[in-house]
Amino acid sequence: MKKKKLRIIIGYVSAFFIIILLFAVSIFMFVSTNQISKVDQDLMLFKSAVQRVYDSELKVALPLNPKTITIVRGSDGRLDPDFPLTEFYRDGLGEIQDIPMEEIRTISYKGGHYRTIRFNLFLEDELREVQVLYNIDSDIRVLNSLKKILINGSILIILTSIGISYVLANATIRPMKESIEKERAFLQDASHELRTPIAVIQSRLEGLLRNPEEKIIDKYEYIEPALRESRRISRMVSNLMILTRADAGATLDKVEQFDLRKLGDDIAIIYGEFAMIQNKRFRYVPPSEEVVIEGNYENLHQLLIILMDNALKYTKDEGDIELSITSNKDKGIIRVSDNGVGIKEENLNKVFTRFFREDKARNRNNGGTGLGLSIAKWITDCHGGTISAQRRKEGGTIIEVQLPKENRNRNGKPKDME
Repeated sequence: MKKKKLRIIIGYVSAFFIIILLFAVSIFMFVSTNQISKVDQDLMLFKSAVQRVYDSELKVALPLNPKTITIVRGSDGRLDPDFPLTEFYRDGLGEIQDIPMEEIRTISYKGGHYRTIRFNLFLEDELREVQVLYNIDSDIRVLNSLKKILINGSILIILTSIGISYVLANATIRPMKESIEKERAFLQDASHELRTPIAVIQSRLEGLLRNPEEKIIDKYEYIEPALRESRRISRMVSNLMILTRADAGATLDKVEQFDLRKLGDDIAIIYGEFAMIQNKRFRYVPPSEEVVIEGNYENLHQLLIILMDNALKYTKDEGDIELSITSNKDKGIIRVSDNGVGIKEENLNKVFTRFFREDKARNRNNGGTGLGLSIAKWITDCHGGTISAQRRKEGGTIIEVQLPKENRNRNGKPKDME
């Protein structure tokens, strides 16, 4: 995970660096191009001005700009005496002259920088060569100052981006880390849950193989536990497939409007008999009026079976179980309560976590896998509702499901899949 975090930080810093570099280079290129372009425009205007003046006016017209130096040569390449130069420029005439005709170039001369152009001109019916030097030292200083500002600013921004990248990397890695931890915990819990039934089945089958000549009826004590554990594995795999579909963003297969009272009536018939067989008291409180919701009947039927199964499992003989359906202005409310062993206060928010069980040995003996309430939560979320667990004052547990009468989450995706 540390290596992944480091790679993410490097990636963010690299992205910031490239963006800042492109931004700084583009600004510098834009300013320098504009600066030099203005100088070149002045040179071309100067050339046009020189070519328009008459012979007698040329001496007066030069120089047209205090930043320019004009060199005039005769047809033989010697300096025209009518346009004298200082010794500063006379010393390097060869270096200054060594540029193509009609082409603007930048040259360096004795620590100075110049843009220069050479062109031909007829003076007194004689061909002359004119070269103009435009001093751009001030422009170079401006560009150097801009370069320093951009470099210093870029360094400051890059250092800041390292801190920002660290924060972004933490924000990026946190859900990945949580996902990996959940996946690791899920695999550990699943392997732990599967280990016991597989070991039971294996040991029972090995017991059968020790005496292959005996009849099946004589080996009931080997066959019954293996069959029970195989059913438990099948139920666990089925539940895991449901949760896998939930993680993949599975939606409700069919959405329709129906009365929750019909669902309660169907469940009450089934579990009224189950409670009687197990010597437990079951009470059903139907709604006083229709509670029409929009959802999937089969999914909600499965949700109620999960809640009622849990209530039966954890309620002792002569215990009480109650199913009630009520409603308020915009929600239908299902409550399943019992006076069984109950749930500790600190675990009320954990019971909907996969494989969570307060007493693993007790749950395993009851055939539980710790996945039922996770599936119940997914079904509730798909319907845009909420599910919660509460402790009864007199002992036991209340599971309450609230479902919107008009489901705003019509695509069937959970609001907050955990």
